[in-house]
Amino acid sequence: MQKVAPKKQLGQHFLTDPAIALKIATSIPPGNWERVVEVGPGMGILTKPLLESHQEKLFCVEIDAESVQWLHQQAWAKELNVIHGDFLVISENELFGEGEVAVIGNYPYNISTQIAFRVLEAKNPVQFFGGMFQREVARRFCAEHGNKEYGVTSVLLQAFYDCKYLFTVNEGSFNPPPSVKSGVMACMRKEQPPACTYKSLALVVKTAFNQRRKTLSNALKPLTSSKPGFVLPEELKGKRAEQLSVETFIMLAAQWDSLSI
Repeated sequence: MQKVAPKKQLGQHFLTDPAIALKIATSIPPGNWERVVEVGPGMGILTKPLLESHQEKLFCVEIDAESVQWLHQQAWAKELNVIHGDFLVISENELFGEGEVAVIGNYPYNISTQIAFRVLEAKNPVQFFGGMFQREVARRFCAEHGNKEYGVTSVLLQAFYDCKYLFTVNEGSFNPPPSVKSGVMACMRKEQPPACTYKSLALVVKTAFNQRRKTLSNALKPLTSSKPGFVLPEELKGKRAEQLSVETFIMLAAQWDSLSI
């Protein structure tokens, strides 16, 4: 049967190594999952081991009509739940339902950050978020404060998830081979949510990193000047955004929340 042609405009780089697919699939911890949502199954190399473990709980979201048609023609995929559409715009109810959800995939590099924001902003909290990204993106998601990889998505993800970089995948494991290496990560939702709203945390973090070379007293001036009650602790004024821990950003966001009531 003719295979699916990778489409550059969709950022498709099909994984070809079943051993790597199995390692990604088994990064999902055992749990009472209502749904396991795979983003971009393509020709199903990751779908197969996911289907073996999660059966009718697996939902695959695929924007490419050719891939959807190909999957429907496979004997092993006859019972597979395939949602034909864009993960970024499909309704949350259709994607996640109301129970425990895990999201996994070999994600298109060009929309990796948007996928992370979709997961973060879901009203039904996604309990597990993992899979394969461009290596630099996966490292950024898992980066600790104090280095240049640490940024907006590092803080926002790690405020809600325990994030771990798992392993690197070389270019030769894909068709067509990408121009960069890939990285696999796993993020598990923290039992206790941060003591601030996501909206305030995103505002403070994005404002701080918008001018990451400036000290916080300058970078956060749009916030401190708009609300006189929002005051930076003296020890933070001379620091830069990348030097602040996730916990410190949560503290600042909680302060902003207290002034917004």
